[in-house]
Amino acid sequence: MLEQAKNTCEQVFGKRLRELRKENGYTIEQFADMVGISKSTLGYYENDKRIPDIAILARIANVLNVNADYLIGRTNTTAQKGKMKTVCEFTGLSDSAAEFLTQLVKDKDYEKLSVINHLFQEICEDYDFYNGEDEVSSVLGSLFRYFEKFSKWENAWEDYVDLGDEERNQVLAAAYKQYMLNRVTEAVKGSLEAYRQYNKPWE
Repeated sequence: MLEQAKNTCEQVFGKRLRELRKENGYTIEQFADMVGISKSTLGYYENDKRIPDIAILARIANVLNVNADYLIGRTNTTAQKGKMKTVCEFTGLSDSAAEFLTQLVKDKDYEKLSVINHLFQEICEDYDFYNGEDEVSSVLGSLFRYFEKFSKWENAWEDYVDLGDEERNQVLAAAYKQYMLNRVTEAVKGSLEAYRQYNKPWE
């Protein structure tokens, strides 16, 4: 468990460091010089091979002007203070997600907000989602399952069965992926009908 947590922290740190460096337009040479580390050390960080000590982490956060907690995956917000930081830390939302919801409220776009609330209400009631079952009923639950299984591991099918034949494995893996995608489609249809029924005008 400790090793798994360590690897996760290194992967999150490396990915976010790499993204933020590029977003700020720094080359590897420039950024390493600004932080006061070697290019090879920066390479270790960005390639998930190592994480920095506290002093270097603080220097990296200062150069990128972000919260150090964001770099190591303890929060999804880059904000260092203010309401946005509070909202993101409380909800776990990213800056962009929180800003999107805030804009919907400012624009009084109640139709989109109604759909969002409907989707979250569904996942709150989705028993199978919280019990790790594939047969989830909510849209968000079905999407979570699909992305969890196929966004990182192309060979997810091998976790379930190995037929001893690479070509047959690939065919069945594709079929399983399609099955999971069909679950998303079915969930969308069911959710749409429930939403329509709940929001139909008074007769």
